[in-house]
Amino acid sequence: MSLDRDDGIGYAKPQYLKRQNWRRKLMIDLSELYYPITAKPAEAGEVLPGKALRPYIRCFWGAAALPQAPVFEPEASPGHTAPLPMEPEIIIPDSCMDIIWEWDEITGGSGGIFCGINDSPFEAGQALPPSDRQRFAIRFHFWAVHLFADEHLRDVLNIHAPVEHYFTAFRRELGQRLRAAHTFAERIAAAEAYLLKRLEQGGRSNDSMMNAVYSILKRRGAVTAGELESSAGVSSRQLERLFREYIGISPKKTADLVRFQNVWLELYQLPLSAKAMQDLVYGYRYSHQSHLINSFKKFAGRTPLEALAYARR
Repeated sequence: MSLDRDDGIGYAKPQYLKRQNWRRKLMIDLSELYYPITAKPAEAGEVLPGKALRPYIRCFWGAAALPQAPVFEPEASPGHTAPLPMEPEIIIPDSCMDIIWEWDEITGGSGGIFCGINDSPFEAGQALPPSDRQRFAIRFHFWAVHLFADEHLRDVLNIHAPVEHYFTAFRRELGQRLRAAHTFAERIAAAEAYLLKRLEQGGRSNDSMMNAVYSILKRRGAVTAGELESSAGVSSRQLERLFREYIGISPKKTADLVRFQNVWLELYQLPLSAKAMQDLVYGYRYSHQSHLINSFKKFAGRTPLEALAYARR
């Protein structure tokens, strides 16, 4: 059965997706509906994956792409002054999850962490990186992490755990190849080969959950519980269970994060004015401007004006 199309964009309507195998059908690129950004997008140093992985991977980043990425503090040499630390980096919830792999080119030591989905901002200390330490990171879209992980994602909210807890073969299958690669492009190629192989070996998504994700992205996070229940075709209690199993947070919190990121993207891209703020209030179903500002501040740690000032300095 061919899939109907919605609004000429090329995405299947949710009601026609219920019997689709989402492990394969994620090639309907949901990422084109949603583009989360960092607190300082111009300095993010992100590299997009190849087309085959864009439905799953938001970007790659690391020491070569982001020269001032947070790394371990270098020790001062005798008789020399250690470099002054740079301003701490603000990390805002982007609804994504990351694998961050680091290695020391002198000692050969390596290790990585898996960063779960965040729902609050935090500061990451930043300093000039030691020249012998390297970093490579994979940033996943929130709806796709479970296709690569070996464990459920029920406990990943705001966690930083050893990567082996969720990706048991990462060190053997990719970690050592990242260290052996000579360029950032070679590391991306190795990561893409590993991720595509994992897709072939991995499990499948739940159709009801993915229909709800589609609804959240299509409505830019401004979606009601009733609308999600209708799109998923299951009860709100069952949908809650599915989201916590596959994403780690509730459908409501997922929608709130997606709405925040869409608001932040519009604020960052468009000139800010009183009319623009009112358009955001109405377009994203806030009850009034103070509601938008308070909701934004909960996730950004700053008001919209303060966030824009930080992003552009």
